Amino acid sequence: MSIITDVRTLAIMLSAFVLAVLCILPGTREIFPFWLIASGMHIAGTLFHELGHSLFFWLAGMPSIPMIFTLFGADQAGGMAMTFERSWLLQWLMFAALGGFCYWIRHHWERMFIPAVLFSLVVAALAFTPYYKVLPLFMGHGSAIVMGGFFLFRAWIYLDARNAFERWLNAFFGAFLVLYNMHFSYKLIAEDGALARYSEHVAFGIGHNDFVKITHILPVSVQGVAAIAICLCLAALVLSAWLAVLLRNDFPDSYETL
Repeated sequence: MSIITDVRTLAIMLSAFVLAVLCILPGTREIFPFWLIASGMHIAGTLFHELGHSLFFWLAGMPSIPMIFTLFGADQAGGMAMTFERSWLLQWLMFAALGGFCYWIRHHWERMFIPAVLFSLVVAALAFTPYYKVLPLFMGHGSAIVMGGFFLFRAWIYLDARNAFERWLNAFFGAFLVLYNMHFSYKLIAEDGALARYSEHVAFGIGHNDFVKITHILPVSVQGVAAIAICLCLAALVLSAWLAVLLRNDFPDSYETL
């Protein structure tokens, strides 16, 4: 456990989380320099959000191009994934790609083989149901949360960081991505005004927001989808530290620098 209870590690993680909270909470995020930092982080978060949509739309057999407009203030959505009609030829190519991915994992990182297979089976199973769009729609926020967990994992285990400051940046970036999505989802559950604005907003005049689109496919409310997102956020926070302990022997060079 020393990998996550080391004093320097705890100081880095705690300071990163404190700054992330100050950049997210309404009472402090409008104060300089927190608003400036939050604006930059929002752009980065939008990048992972739209890339996540596009990646999972491709896995569902739908070509998709991520587009980010946050810099131009074009719409409160910040970006979108321009997605085209589904192609079963592309879908089978994605199945082949997932098979190749599992094969590569099996021979290069055996410990992750079962998770890779389970992920591939979920994607394949959904492809043959009317719910094949659910995962791509959710994995905008979902991908940002997962990437946040990955950055936190990198910070916990000191993975590929050249110095303590770069390690701290990983911790801050990860904390912001996870806590921002948690706060966003909590507001949808707890604040009627936030829920109404989100539900009524039509992104770029084209379509509803992600969680609303999911409610058109599944018998679930926006608050229900938001609750699932919060659960994923909590999982990212816990698993990032737990995996750092579990996988520390897979990254001995990082562990030895602590």
